[in-house]
Amino acid sequence: MVSILLLSAVIILAVMSITVKRTVPAVLSFAVLMFLLGLYYIGYGEKLLGLFQIFVYTGGIVVLMLFGVTVLGTHFPDEKGRPWAVASIILIAIGFFVIPFIMPEFSEVANAGDKMAQVKVLTDSYAEVTIFLAIVGASLLYGSIRMLHTLKHEKEVS
Repeated sequence: MVSILLLSAVIILAVMSITVKRTVPAVLSFAVLMFLLGLYYIGYGEKLLGLFQIFVYTGGIVVLMLFGVTVLGTHFPDEKGRPWAVASIILIAIGFFVIPFIMPEFSEVANAGDKMAQVKVLTDSYAEVTIFLAIVGASLLYGSIRMLHTLKHEKEVS
């Protein structure tokens, strides 16, 4: 029951962090989201992953975002001039939902017929996937901050 409440709060905070128009409340809802996700991991016995989630994402990434907000400001450009951005976000989201279903079965557990063995193979490679997604997220964050800095500089020049 507690896990259902935690995950419900995580989903609500995820939607809030994306849809809130003001930057600082969006970042703070993201911080609470990451903290609750870390508690969820700790509740399921993954203490190292939970502490990593809390310290790195709740601590480091949120501080980095708030630093970017203080340096660059909170004004975001209109989406009307960038229709490709919405299309690329939709394609990435579809990719995240479709890729797990088109992945081939792993040969060492395909003959076993045991679904738990297949899940174990996926959870064994969880660290590599997490590191990859962290690198992708950091790259997107850097690109976003760089884009905002460029737009702010262009606005000052004109």
